[in-house]
Amino acid sequence: MLISCPRCGKIHKRGECPVPVQRFCSRKTRDSAADKFRNRQVWRRKSKLILQRDMYCCRVCLSAGVINNRELSVHHIIGLRSDYDKRLDDDNLITLCRLHHEQAERGIIKAARLKELAEQPVNADEMLTSVLRSGHDNI
Repeated sequence: MLISCPRCGKIHKRGECPVPVQRFCSRKTRDSAADKFRNRQVWRRKSKLILQRDMYCCRVCLSAGVINNRELSVHHIIGLRSDYDKRLDDDNLITLCRLHHEQAERGIIKAARLKELAEQPVNADEMLTSVLRSGHDNI
């Protein structure tokens, strides 16, 4: 039986494609120590604690008076490649939304600003007051 091959785009018998199966993504070479760390239970636990500490809100959005709890991840302010020993330090970790995470990775948001936010505790009363003042427009 002939099939339209998803690898080469040609029509041939199943299993007769001359294009080898790609076993890994070659677009980006990943740091193996960092990858191993991100897949460990200790990182999953720590990132969950940081999300809880930051009340499941992007800290940059929150500093602007906006409560954003969508597409969150925990960001290493000083990257794993720069200082692997800081990988689990609370003051080196911060909750960011996807947009702010990308900006932090590109250096648009400076590490000093992120460090400052990470060291400030989240005040639930201020969050609630901000929401009530704005009429729920910033949720």
